[in-house]
Amino acid sequence: MAVSTPLLAQKINSPADISPQDVHDGIASILALPEGHTRDVMLGSVLTGLLLRGPRLEEVEAAIRAATALDRGGWHFHRPPAGTRFVGYTGSGKKTFKTINLSTAAALVAATAGAHVAKLGSRSASSKTGSRDFVDLVGATSDTVPHAEMVHITAEVGFGFFSIENRVPEFDRRYGGRFQAVHALSLAFPALLSPVTCPAYVYGLSHPAVGASARLLSRLGLPDVTVINSSAGQAVQVDELLPGSTVRACRISAGGEDLAFNNAVRTGAAAMPQDLTSVTQHEDPRDNVAAAIRVLAGRDTSQARNAVALNAGLLMVMSEATSSIRSGIDKALTIIDSGAALDTLQQFVRLTGGAPHQLRSLLRPIASTPFLVSQGVKETAPC
Repeated sequence: MAVSTPLLAQKINSPADISPQDVHDGIASILALPEGHTRDVMLGSVLTGLLLRGPRLEEVEAAIRAATALDRGGWHFHRPPAGTRFVGYTGSGKKTFKTINLSTAAALVAATAGAHVAKLGSRSASSKTGSRDFVDLVGATSDTVPHAEMVHITAEVGFGFFSIENRVPEFDRRYGGRFQAVHALSLAFPALLSPVTCPAYVYGLSHPAVGASARLLSRLGLPDVTVINSSAGQAVQVDELLPGSTVRACRISAGGEDLAFNNAVRTGAAAMPQDLTSVTQHEDPRDNVAAAIRVLAGRDTSQARNAVALNAGLLMVMSEATSSIRSGIDKALTIIDSGAALDTLQQFVRLTGGAPHQLRSLLRPIASTPFLVSQGVKETAPC
């Protein structure tokens, strides 16, 4: 018998396992409730409870399958050109320490090095600028570019942006804008929304459970996936790699965990000094994007260049543009210092039919932003 909504909520508080079918049916029942306070409270309680219970992979997988079932029947997927290895790249968001657009900048640096990165994103729900905001502010016109054409742009430039904002309209109608903290669906849901099928994925998670997330995404069909997280004490949880912080990485490829790769990511981060002030987001959205642009142009000598290089090095390895994290970091720093990644961004803006003058206007000095978050104490980070 299908579990009723109240019974599922009660089972969340029990240490006993909940059958996947009961979780699936319970989540589906909650999502089908009339819009209002009761549905929102029930959804929040169950999704948070599923995360805090372990997370237990079978239970979270069932919840994700129930959520995707609302929209998945209408999904269309595009494929990269034969012989081109795309890396799908996105994050959970909801980080407790807000940064400049490190991930988009890293994708552009990796693209300049020969990687092909399909950046999946949306407008920010909690930070000043999400990846979609970045693309808009630099003058690109991704809204008018069909996904099939964006695949060709990605193959040519090495970077493409694929909005996932309208990928799950039915689910968003019940869920959108109601959560500001990571929960069970955050372990995998955004990484599953790519409109382009990629041989590899990098997923940033604002929660330490990178191993559970990677195994979950592998079970859900991603063939080669790395999940990353950075933290500094309890105050900082970020879905990107931050130099000198406690970095977690877990790569699952063909069902097996790559322990040497995971350790190489941690070692690369540990070899760099920590300076969270250099990557702190700015209050003005344009200033926030401009900070990342200055890194791409080779005009920033702060530790922000290390943060971008670290994330770019990971993307290069996943795309097979380089053989090791260390060589990827070195190559990324050379590209950053030369300003070549800015040329890649300019080419992307041009191919989307965008406005190059918007990008040029961002290359100006910006005021520093006060650092408001305690850096905390570095932790030990097993995979």
